[in-house]
Amino acid sequence: MSSLLLSTAARLRIVAVIAAALTTALCTPAPAQGFPTIGPGGSGPQTPQANPNPKSNIPPSISLSPAVIMAKGNFGQQLTQTLTLSNNTGLDLAFELVAEDVVVKDGKRIFVPAGETPNSIAATAVFTPHSTRAEVKGMAAPTFTKNTVLIKAYSSGSADVRLTIPAETNVRAVALVFRGTDKLPTATTGVGMTASLATLVTFNLSDNVKLAPEAVRVTPASETANMTIAQWIANTGTEPALPEGTDAVLSSSGSLVGKATFSPQRLLPGERLEFTAEYPDQLRPGDYRALCSFQFEGKTLTSDAGFKIP
Repeated sequence: MSSLLLSTAARLRIVAVIAAALTTALCTPAPAQGFPTIGPGGSGPQTPQANPNPKSNIPPSISLSPAVIMAKGNFGQQLTQTLTLSNNTGLDLAFELVAEDVVVKDGKRIFVPAGETPNSIAATAVFTPHSTRAEVKGMAAPTFTKNTVLIKAYSSGSADVRLTIPAETNVRAVALVFRGTDKLPTATTGVGMTASLATLVTFNLSDNVKLAPEAVRVTPASETANMTIAQWIANTGTEPALPEGTDAVLSSSGSLVGKATFSPQRLLPGERLEFTAEYPDQLRPGDYRALCSFQFEGKTLTSDAGFKIP
């Protein structure tokens, strides 16, 4: 079976940089009964271990790499990817490896357990954990059981995952989740929490990428806030899109006054999001026009709106 084609390495690096800034150790309520607890959290609180590297100035953190994978290919193909979780804390942490389909309902994303969506991609996931290395010399390597990984303090662990695209499916995104099974102490409450992280995988399987823009809205600057340009955009096609946009502020004569950049946001099929840009400069009184331009998948989407500064 042929392998699913990834987008270019340079593009993946750009995506990884954007997504890595958003990757955090998400605190969620402890899983319900039935989830395996293979880590030391199952036998009582741990005593945090000291960092064996006294010169390290890295704050405690948990990170998963890559954070986002954008794949292109065809129905029936496969994608294999290595995921690496780094545990830069003083606690040994256990994770269950699961895949969930990411679909859009009523304009919002929802995460659906594998197999519950028709022609589920998540249901095809096969995880193969394997050892990598200790982050600090002298620390123990991770240990594994089926679809679970125990990552020691100040170390990392990896798993390969293989996904197969069904011959027909409307699913275009999957979350590959390292779901924490250890209850972690909190500083403010006595309620145990778990740490879970996920990699988002999106699939473009056709050229049917369509975006529908709504009206451009301009909110003039105030004493406490910059001027903002905002626009809602809906994905009306069948494929994911990552529009990158800029706004050009034009004078009444059409000359360029300044520019502002929209923060990129990924739109899954059926999803609708608001894109906002801040214009930091002060405009003189007069008539202006905001020209918004978004680039995605080799296409350009433009909209404009006039506004007045009193």
